[in-house]
Amino acid sequence: MADTRVQLEVEDWVRVNWMPNHFGQKFYRNRLRLSAGGVFDFDAVSEDQSIVASISTSAMKTSGGKAASGKLMKLRSDMLFLLMAETVSKRFIVLTEHSMFVVCQKERESGRAPLGIDFLLAKIPDELEHRLIQARIAASKEVSPRAAEQLPDEVLLQQDSKDIDN
Repeated sequence: MADTRVQLEVEDWVRVNWMPNHFGQKFYRNRLRLSAGGVFDFDAVSEDQSIVASISTSAMKTSGGKAASGKLMKLRSDMLFLLMAETVSKRFIVLTEHSMFVVCQKERESGRAPLGIDFLLAKIPDELEHRLIQARIAASKEVSPRAAEQLPDEVLLQQDSKDIDN
């Protein structure tokens, strides 16, 4: 399995470094009550709990060059939870990838994103960005059709027998 811990490192860097510089206060991962009665764990909540944000490290294109529609759907899910967060006055999606930021801005302009949520682009350090790209490349290799072709037959047969047993 590809090591994708760097995505969490990027989220941490955005929450601990970029957001306090941008907003002038500390941010933490935090659970907030939702208007429907449940709770949700948010990527970033300001110290005074007036600001809530989701942080995304996703790019808009897959390694094969196709639109990453699943990643956009994840952001739409995040938007729903942001809108449902109680007692906050500002809601954001903080993106680290310019390509996704551009798509989100176009969604806003076409009336396909909630007006109560703003999109921000956080520039991460070059070294962290390089590691994120490398992790993304490694992960995409694992899920590509060629990766499956290169697996030993025993691994594929074991997986098939597990699928049959379940």
